[in-house]
Amino acid sequence: MRTRSDCLSLMAVPLAILLGGCVVSETRPVEYKPATSAQVEIPAAERLTVTIVEFDPGLPESEEAATDKLGVPPEVRKAESRYIAYHLKRTLEQTGQWGAVRMVPADRPGSELVVKGKILKSDGEELEISVRAEDATGREWLDNKYESRADSGTYSDGELLDRDPFQNVYNDVANDLLAVRDSMDTPALVQVRQVAELRFAEDLAPTTFGGYLEEDRRGDYEIVRLPAEGDPMVTRMEAIRDRDLLFVDTLNEYYASFYREMEPPYDSWRKYSYDEALALRELKAAARWRKLIGAAAVVGSVMIDQDSRTTQAASDVMLIGGLELFRQGIQVGKEAKMQAEVLAELGTSFGQEIQPAVVEVAGETRRLEGSAATQYAEWRKLLRDIYEAETGVSVAAPQTDVIELADHETASAQ
Repeated sequence: MRTRSDCLSLMAVPLAILLGGCVVSETRPVEYKPATSAQVEIPAAERLTVTIVEFDPGLPESEEAATDKLGVPPEVRKAESRYIAYHLKRTLEQTGQWGAVRMVPADRPGSELVVKGKILKSDGEELEISVRAEDATGREWLDNKYESRADSGTYSDGELLDRDPFQNVYNDVANDLLAVRDSMDTPALVQVRQVAELRFAEDLAPTTFGGYLEEDRRGDYEIVRLPAEGDPMVTRMEAIRDRDLLFVDTLNEYYASFYREMEPPYDSWRKYSYDEALALRELKAAARWRKLIGAAAVVGSVMIDQDSRTTQAASDVMLIGGLELFRQGIQVGKEAKMQAEVLAELGTSFGQEIQPAVVEVAGETRRLEGSAATQYAEWRKLLRDIYEAETGVSVAAPQTDVIELADHETASAQ
């Protein structure tokens, strides 16, 4: 027969576990580091345009193993890769330090400053990404890792902070990019813009614009000569580049819509993940932790001797408390799973197909269908048709990387 001391010992087991979880869950406030905003108007020559490529989701080679390794379906991580890239775009725009900031599915020749990234870790409690930035001349601006714990105030029920839990990460990237730009003089920035224009033209019509740039073995570009002022071929190329940017701006409207739709379920998912991580970092799931405590409490209540009123009351308390913890664990797991399913559905639908784009080439209507990446790849090829139709000059066949991108997207959709 168990004594009162034995009963108290049994009660102490789940209590100690629970208290241990609370100790693990303690967090320190995250100091907010703002992005540097422009206090005066930046001269046009220094306001480089920025192209942000969809981030690499950082999935394992086998997507089947992604859920076990990452804790989320691969579709969720793919959706995150677009969300994080777009949020970085918004952060740069809000600083007022740059020209147009656009997001694209893949790298594009002719970008003044290209930013690429990869998700290394994202679980609601911590975000770690790698970011690389390079300008049109081939100069590397960044190749860094950025990480931060979540700003817990953004997860409060009272919504104390109206900002992303990991805004420090985005602000750090913005400030580092700005530091590099500020270290360059105006002539160097003007050269970046000139090289970007020439690289766009050379990619589209290498036979016409092939002699203006020289690329060294490191991949750096240098201007050999500039086109003659008033060259009609340059004027036509500028018009085609404007059409290209207009198409990219249309794609960005879809990215913006995706971002707005994803924000509510993504915030909820991160909050649930954050709560779980605080409960027990080692298990990274409050659901499992609460179930463990609940199961221990239920077992303990059954083992307590039922003869005395004291032990009976203790048993009832442990049983009710254990069942409640177990119920909470199941509920938290359900909520997190529900939000993850919404994110997966959003990511899958955007990755498969968006609104078809209709463009006109030499009086002929062309229809681009499929995902953003597929339409973008097809558009890059279509630009050459536009150039030929408007100049009468034949261009070389599309580059291999553009064809491979379209083929990859087609295979993924199948």
